[in-house]
Amino acid sequence: MVLKITNLKARRGGFQLYVERLEVNSVVALVGRNGSGKTTLLDAVAGLIPAEGAVEACGREVSALPPEERKLVYIQATPVDLPMKPRRFLRLVASKWGKGEWEVKEVVERLGIGNLLNSSGLSTGQKQLLNIAAGLLAEPCAFLMDEPTSHLDWFNKRIVNDVVKKIGVPVLYVTHDPFEAFYVGDVICLIEGGRIRGCRENTPADFSEVERIVKSLYL
Repeated sequence: MVLKITNLKARRGGFQLYVERLEVNSVVALVGRNGSGKTTLLDAVAGLIPAEGAVEACGREVSALPPEERKLVYIQATPVDLPMKPRRFLRLVASKWGKGEWEVKEVVERLGIGNLLNSSGLSTGQKQLLNIAAGLLAEPCAFLMDEPTSHLDWFNKRIVNDVVKKIGVPVLYVTHDPFEAFYVGDVICLIEGGRIRGCRENTPADFSEVERIVKSLYL
């Protein structure tokens, strides 16, 4: 499966985004400073803001479809509040996608969130873990992830990043943290001023090499 973005144009206030071409067939980590267009790009691909151009997912053109019909899961930086207790919520999501208790158990174990299933008064980070669990149950054509680990502690951040690396469908992963990008991404792309300035394959490197590359992105 491939997520293809072609000649995508979108506006947010006075800011204009233009992406000539971006193909996502693994985990593409998108790095950029505040205001560079990262979230605007995800919102446009998801159909949350008006946009021109083409978005293709699961081999079909989805640009004219409403967000709920694009078969894309969008994990936003601020998690959505759960409308019910976590266990019931995940069961309901699983049922919607034709899945049962076994699939819920598998996702819960992958994310290590068994202790949250009967909880109330969840923290923001806990809500995010459950949002991610719901997304995994949906098995979409692609994932859009906007700083998905920003509210997580280091332990849970590592778990989520490891899950993302093995997710098996295209993932467009936005992060402010270049080191996280190099950990999770198969491809690293830099966005500035609403334009993709370049992409490169992520190859194994020692810390000093990563540091050198990070500095080259921003200096």
